[in-house]
Amino acid sequence: MKKKLFVGMLLMGAMTLSTYAQQLPDPHFENWSEKFKGDPQLKDWHGSNVSQIGSKFTFMYQKPGRTGYSAYVTDRTIGIPKLNLGATGPGYMSLGVPWQYLKGLNLNGATAGTEGGIAWKHRPDTMAVWVKRVGPATDKEDFHLLFYSWIGTAKSSHYKNKVGGCTETERVNEESDIRTATDGNECGVDQPVKQVAEGWYRARATYNDWTLIKVPIFYKNNGRPTMCNVIFSAGNYPAFRANDGLYDKNALYVDDVELIYSSRIDKMLVNGKEWKEFKPDTDKEQTLKIQGDKVEFAGYRGIGTLTNIKGERARFNGRKLDSQEMVVTPGEINGKPWVITVKADDGSSTHVYKVKVER
Repeated sequence: MKKKLFVGMLLMGAMTLSTYAQQLPDPHFENWSEKFKGDPQLKDWHGSNVSQIGSKFTFMYQKPGRTGYSAYVTDRTIGIPKLNLGATGPGYMSLGVPWQYLKGLNLNGATAGTEGGIAWKHRPDTMAVWVKRVGPATDKEDFHLLFYSWIGTAKSSHYKNKVGGCTETERVNEESDIRTATDGNECGVDQPVKQVAEGWYRARATYNDWTLIKVPIFYKNNGRPTMCNVIFSAGNYPAFRANDGLYDKNALYVDDVELIYSSRIDKMLVNGKEWKEFKPDTDKEQTLKIQGDKVEFAGYRGIGTLTNIKGERARFNGRKLDSQEMVVTPGEINGKPWVITVKADDGSSTHVYKVKVER
């Protein structure tokens, strides 16, 4: 990724959510009012639990957290893999609904994924989440922290199965039908949507203590989303319908997820061209030299690159800040500075830039 990922380990202190911030439901994972096979389950989040041929297998558990409770998801081997009657499945949780599909006893045609999410209209810039990552093979398998948003309703009827073919099953807003550039449905999308944003962090790492990971969220366009989904996975999902490279008992603890809304500008354009000397983090007056009398500013945020598991790179060109987020008060060439006031998408913060324009 081009944009730096900030990973910091903090063992003490409390994270305070902004009173303005538009957050995900139950971000501290405290509402365990549901049950699966007698195990407590979150009301607003869904584990990759499996119900198969009369048996139930739990993949998400309630555990002591950094604050209160945390969610714990773990890869599990179910069935009898040596007799080709089972496999190791990825432990993950999602605002959408994990699904598995097996027609009859044809294991080769088995497929799975995640569909749906929640209604959503916000445009955060970073997803911050506290994790612990443990297990016998954490150096051999990626864990995943994923946010994505979109506009519209995706539909498809075929999904990649265990042996690489396409199994017929109809799904709505399936993850691979939305993330076409990073984890696309290789069997084709019947009704595509407009993906707006994505933040994706994956690593082969062990964190025995609570560790804060900040995942930058990149934007494909200026759209205002209608839906979003989040996936926290202990193992190789999402990864083009992973059927191997999964390790029993690799696990991920998750707690205190926060969406961060920035009032900084990543890239500034002046008269349609990038101002490369622009400093996004300064409060001091900056000087811009131009030719002519035209002075038009445009700010962009959420620019970056993601690389999928096949090594393919997806470029996110960012989104242009609209008139509600960025207000330009004109100055004078060789005189008083231009004042550019930028507000976070949720109104939680403001940053003011002063630009002296010289001919």
